Amino acid sequence: MEFTEKELREQEQAFEALKEEFSRVSARFDGMLREAGLSADDLKKALEEKHDPEVEKLLEQARAEAAQAGRARAAQAGMVEARPSGSARRGRPGAVSI
Repeated sequence: MEFTEKELREQEQAFEALKEEFSRVSARFDGMLREAGLSADDLKKALEEKHDPEVEKLLEQARAEAAQAGRARAAQAGMVEARPSGSARRGRPGAVSI
């Protein structure tokens, strides 16, 4: 089955929605940094420093929660994860690729 213009438009719309969402989240993050009185350099230094195991555990937990929230937001927005390359092509029902 060939890639259609409709599918291309749908992907472009999904991409635009993701760009808007990323921009919104980025602006929110920048605002949170300003509220905390931090700069991007301060954050980078803090992330590069060694932390005790308890802090590392909390950081990993926060990363996992953020990843889950991102997946939930993408699902809510109707975004579908791209299929990995090499995955099966869609075809007619009952058709066999040779």
